[in-house]
Amino acid sequence: MKKIVLLIVVLAGIWIGVTYLKTGQVPLMGTAVSADEMHVRDLRKQISQIDDQMSQAGRTAGMTGMDTTQDVSALLVKKEKLQKELQEAEKKLLH
Repeated sequence: MKKIVLLIVVLAGIWIGVTYLKTGQVPLMGTAVSADEMHVRDLRKQISQIDDQMSQAGRTAGMTGMDTTQDVSALLVKKEKLQKELQEAEKKLLH
């Protein structure tokens, strides 16, 4: 009986941890998130991923001497587009 209870507690802890890592919120808190808020979070996550890709391109260029200028410039264009969209979404969220 103790093993079953322990297993349930461990599985619940894993579920809460994974959900927290994905959404940034504890699932048992009961906070409702609007679609606009989720859109803003998604845009911020995408911008963060682009920053990571740009950093990786810089490291690759430094280690191998490859020219990553085109890759980085394409990422910059995409980042600027996402930042504009993020600004509009944040304005919409505040009003």
